[in-house]
Amino acid sequence: MSNNQSRILMNTEFKRTRYLFLDNIKVLFTVLVIYWHVMVTYVEAGWWYYKEVNIVDPISYIFFLLLTSIGGVFQTSLLGLFFLLGGYFTPKSYDRKGVWSFWKERLIRLGIPLLLYIVLINPILIYSLAKIGIPPWNTLPMSQGSLIDYYFSRFFSWEAFIDFLSFGGPMWFLRVLLIFTAVYTLWRQITKLGPVQRKIPKQLSIPRYSYLLLSALGLGCLTFIVRIFLPIDTRPLEIPWGQLIQYLMMFSIGVICIRYLWFEKMTRKHVKIWLLTIVISLIVIYIDFIIAIAMDVDLIDFTGGASLHAFLFAMVDNVISMGVIFILIKVFYAKFNKQGPILRKLSASAYHMYLVHPLVLVALSLGFASLSLLPILKIGIVFPLAILFCYLISHYIIQKLHWEKHIRDSQNN
Repeated sequence: MSNNQSRILMNTEFKRTRYLFLDNIKVLFTVLVIYWHVMVTYVEAGWWYYKEVNIVDPISYIFFLLLTSIGGVFQTSLLGLFFLLGGYFTPKSYDRKGVWSFWKERLIRLGIPLLLYIVLINPILIYSLAKIGIPPWNTLPMSQGSLIDYYFSRFFSWEAFIDFLSFGGPMWFLRVLLIFTAVYTLWRQITKLGPVQRKIPKQLSIPRYSYLLLSALGLGCLTFIVRIFLPIDTRPLEIPWGQLIQYLMMFSIGVICIRYLWFEKMTRKHVKIWLLTIVISLIVIYIDFIIAIAMDVDLIDFTGGASLHAFLFAMVDNVISMGVIFILIKVFYAKFNKQGPILRKLSASAYHMYLVHPLVLVALSLGFASLSLLPILKIGIVFPLAILFCYLISHYIIQKLHWEKHIRDSQNN
C-alpha cells in the first residue's frame, strides 16, 4: 500500500467515526487547568498572577497539599494527553491542506492568540496588578509610570525585549505546540525520501504493556536527567524543559495513533493493567511524599535536582502520563463518544475558555479578596464561577465575532 493510499484510508476511517470523545476530553482538560490555577491562587504551590496568603491549620494544610498534588499529577498527565491530541489531528490537516495552507491555519489559530496574549493581555494584566499594589508586581520599577511607559521600558535593552516576548504565562503550550508542528513538518519532508519511506511499517499494532512500561521508565530517566539541571519550575524562554521530552513523545504517539488506528484497537485489558499501574505509582509517590514531610524535607526537592525524590517523581510522572492515555481514551471512547447540548457548547468554547481564563480568574479572585472566608470556601465559590464566566465570554462574545467563519469551516469539513 502506498503512502497516498494509507492517507486516503486514514482520512476515510476518521470520517467514518465521529470522535466526539476527543472534544469531551478537551473540555475536561480546560476545566482541570482552571481548577489547578484556582488551587494555586489559594494554596502556596506553583506560579500564578495573583496568590492569596492564607494561614491554615496543619490538617487543612495537608488537605490542600493532597488536593494540589492530585491536581498537579493529573494536570501534567492531561497536558501530555493534550499534546497527543495535537499530534493526532496534525496529519489529517497537513494532508488535506498542504504545507503552506496548513501553516497559515496553524499561525492564525495558535500564533495570533499567543502574540495577542504576549503583547496585549499579559502586560495589561501585570501592569494592572502592579497599580493596585498586588505583590510581587508592585515592586516592578517599570510599572511606576503609565501603561505606555511600561511598554516602552520593555524595549530599552535586548534582555528586557526577549523577556517581554518570551513571557506568555499559561499560553506557553501554544509556543510548544508550534515547535512540535515544525518538527512534524520537517519529518514529513524527510519521509518523502524513498529509503526512509521503505522503512516505515505499513501496519503497527499497539506495543505490549511491558514495552510501553519500559518506554515510560526510560522516558522518566531522561526527564530526571533534564530536571537535574532544569527543574520543573525553571523555564528558560517560558518553555517547560523538564516536561518537554514527555510532551514530544505524546505528540509523536498522537501522530502514530491516527496512522495506525490505535484508538480503535485499545481494549479493556489496556485500561485494567494501566489502572493498576497508576494506583501502584500513586502509592509509591505518596509514601515518598509522607516520608519527606515527616523528615522535614523541602518539597521543592520533588521538582528537580539529583535527589531520590526527584527521581521517583519523574518516573511516576511519566508512567502515569502513559497510563492516562489508555484509560481516558478508552473510557471516553466507549462511554462518552456522544454529546448533549451542554457538552456540545462547552467543547466548542473550550479553546477560547482557556485563552480568557487568566483574566477571569484574577478578576474573580480579587473580587472575593476582601471577604473573610476560609480558603476552601473561596475555592468552592471561585472555581465554578470561573468556569461559568469563561464559558459566557467565550460563547457569547468571542465565538459570535467569528460566527460566519465557523459556519464556513463546518461546511468545508
